[in-house]
Amino acid sequence: MFYSGVLPILLLVATTSAYRFYQDEIPNGDRVPHPCKPNYLWWGVGHDNPLGGGPKNPFGRDFAQYHSWTEELCRLDSDGDGMTNGQELGDPNCVWRKGTFPEESDGVSHPGVCDPWGSEQCRQANQDVTCETGEFVCDGVNTQDVMNITLRFPPTSVPPEETTYMCFTFELDMLEEDAEYHLIGSKPFIDNSNVMHHIVITGCDATSTPLNRPEVCNMAAAGCQKTLQVWTLGMPGECVYPEAGFRIGKLAGITRISMQFHWTNPRRRTDYIDSSGLTLFVTKQLRRYNAAYFLTGETHLVIPPGMSRVVKKSTCSPECTRMIMSQPVYLMTGWNHMHYLGYQQNVELFRNGEKLRDLTPDEIYSYDNPKVYTYNPPIELKPGDTLDTTCVFRSTSRTTTAQYGEGTFDEMCFGIFTFYPAEAMEQPSCVTWDELELCDFDGTSIKGCDVLMIFNQSDPIRNRLFSKVLDNCNPYGGCRAECPAAIAEVREHPCFRGRMADYTGDTMRIFGLGPDVVKFFSAMESCECKDKPHTDPWKYPMSGSGSHRAGTYFSILLAVLLYKITL
Repeated sequence: MFYSGVLPILLLVATTSAYRFYQDEIPNGDRVPHPCKPNYLWWGVGHDNPLGGGPKNPFGRDFAQYHSWTEELCRLDSDGDGMTNGQELGDPNCVWRKGTFPEESDGVSHPGVCDPWGSEQCRQANQDVTCETGEFVCDGVNTQDVMNITLRFPPTSVPPEETTYMCFTFELDMLEEDAEYHLIGSKPFIDNSNVMHHIVITGCDATSTPLNRPEVCNMAAAGCQKTLQVWTLGMPGECVYPEAGFRIGKLAGITRISMQFHWTNPRRRTDYIDSSGLTLFVTKQLRRYNAAYFLTGETHLVIPPGMSRVVKKSTCSPECTRMIMSQPVYLMTGWNHMHYLGYQQNVELFRNGEKLRDLTPDEIYSYDNPKVYTYNPPIELKPGDTLDTTCVFRSTSRTTTAQYGEGTFDEMCFGIFTFYPAEAMEQPSCVTWDELELCDFDGTSIKGCDVLMIFNQSDPIRNRLFSKVLDNCNPYGGCRAECPAAIAEVREHPCFRGRMADYTGDTMRIFGLGPDVVKFFSAMESCECKDKPHTDPWKYPMSGSGSHRAGTYFSILLAVLLYKITL
């Protein structure tokens, strides 16, 4: 999964986390792109160094000589491609100093790799840079009983948007109606690596509506809620533990499959076409257990700009694991999911107050290259156990606040696991919003709050609550005499009681439900003390890209998705 043999080690690089040092010492150190892997950043794992290094890369020797970013180093052209190091790293005037924001953040290029990539004049200089992303190895898919099913989008124009989620459904006509199948692995086919970030496959029941052409989808389609496979940038594929598989087929209640793409197009180009997909490996030789996905982590994130370290934690408590689990389950794989501000992450397993082990200890986290931890033998998770998720973010090059959201440049904090038996968890998620535990989500409501109702703009109960506040309170001015009583009445509703009010507001922000929502929450605050410290999400600037602030059903309503994953 990681880069290997990319460049010889610099004398300055002494540990596997040395690249973190270089990120802090140069402008846009956390934005250096990989020269031959579109959509990847050069994170430097193990002994890799994003600035180059060793005798075949002059920037490395230059940096070893200067030890820090100086005007002299800035004005050098270390890779000999005609651009100074400063021009490549967003400091063309050589004025950047550690701890400040660079002059430019767009158009950053690699100062230690010759451009243009692949040209004759750069071939010798770049011979140590690998463009490989890893090979898919899965012995279980090579037997005679395994059927290969390749699902691909038809050639589709990529919208000129920073983040797009696009869905398309496929009928399972190739499967026998009276047979049950296990999905035991998948391998990606990436047609346009410039935009593709992740793919999610979900199973659809008979209530689902087929999508006969690719359509923008900010939520998983109704009736398509069972996550079956996930691919994200940097993963060669997924190979399920030999004793488990994901149930598909009509006997399993899955009549079609939905494929969701996450496209990233930060330059909003209009000429991109994509026809990517997945090859699914399916067998009628059922394995011993049915598999499923499990999610834990934090959904309330506010990360200020210019911060070297922001720590967010989430606890899936013993009470929650008892609530969501009917019996012990066994974790087969696990990986972390943050976005580009992600720095370090780990999920820890505790039992009876004692730590048993680390599950996903990423000392160096990379959004573009997730490390998948395979547990062999699988790890037992019991009702009453505790899962602690810790996410560390770094925003030194970001000039705006990042919040939780599905956009590529929003943020997430999740641990994602596959487990068996699937039947042991009816609701396979255990996430928090700040200190609010959300494990009692039953598909429609949380802590007595009907989430679907509160998002339905035609629901009479929702409209009565909104009218009560908007008719009696001033969203843009002072406190009206009749307002406190109106607010007190509305706060008796489970969706607006205590911390649930903040959670409801944050979730509605992510869905981007219109100006009436902003007015409603502003009016709800109109009688609060002016010097009262605010924790309400509406006091923070919105992040995300326009229509794509909406979250998926998996991450907002706590069903099973992924990155962001989106991603």
